[in-house]
Amino acid sequence: MNRLDLAKLDNTYLAGMPHLDYSGLSENWLLKECAHQHWMALARLTGKAAPEFHDDQGHKSYAAFTAVSVRAATLNHISENQRFSISSHLSRPGRARFCSSHQVQALDKNCVSINMLSTFVFRRELGNNQSVTRASFAAIDSVVDEHLPEPATKLMKLSKQFRVGDWDHHFGFNKADRKVLQQVVFKPCPNHDFNGANFLYFASFQAFVDRAEWQWFNFKEIPQLKDRDLFYYGNINLGDSLTIRLCSLSTNEQTIRHWCEVSRENGTKIADIFTHKCFK
Repeated sequence: MNRLDLAKLDNTYLAGMPHLDYSGLSENWLLKECAHQHWMALARLTGKAAPEFHDDQGHKSYAAFTAVSVRAATLNHISENQRFSISSHLSRPGRARFCSSHQVQALDKNCVSINMLSTFVFRRELGNNQSVTRASFAAIDSVVDEHLPEPATKLMKLSKQFRVGDWDHHFGFNKADRKVLQQVVFKPCPNHDFNGANFLYFASFQAFVDRAEWQWFNFKEIPQLKDRDLFYYGNINLGDSLTIRLCSLSTNEQTIRHWCEVSRENGTKIADIFTHKCFK
């Protein structure tokens, strides 16, 4: 058996208040849960009862997400007390990199597909989230995925392109047309926006974009998420501020699409986030 066959997980849930938001299944909860399944799959792959990792030099290491892709979301189809399932599968598209694919179903219908790409990192300086660097795992690097899913290959390629700025078009936006249309500053809260490893949680990034979107547009009708791509390049320390910049916008009566950048207070960009939502 391919060792990656061990990294398949299936879970069922009953939708309650922790799982839901105003519009249906909470994207924020869902990203966190899929991330947890990603980490549990990594633990299972390496024969661990819990996702506790130390690299070849003994550094405490974490599977940090470098890209997340949400596709064909109909999260409003899941409501209170409805049962739904998440099927997860882990693949290895590169050295010390893993991509998990998650399918959410309710009433035998697909409600969303999520792909998440991670790499192992550790802090070179204790307590400094801006000192993270890639960790090495000889044992994990020996894992070979002979049948790499197409979404994992695509996300890996996109992640590399965005990290070095080698892209021209995405989500209908042109890089060359970038402008600062709006911006807002947030100071992340340790009790809500940071995780147990003391990093700014990856799921907080899209939450900041949604808060900024609401502040900028104050919709009369709440748009429903359809697709979202997030590319991560760095993190911040406790007490630092973030600036969310609206770099491009396309909207009509049916849809809204936007591209936002997330930057540290010194101007260093740490994420690009592309969002597509529908009003009907």
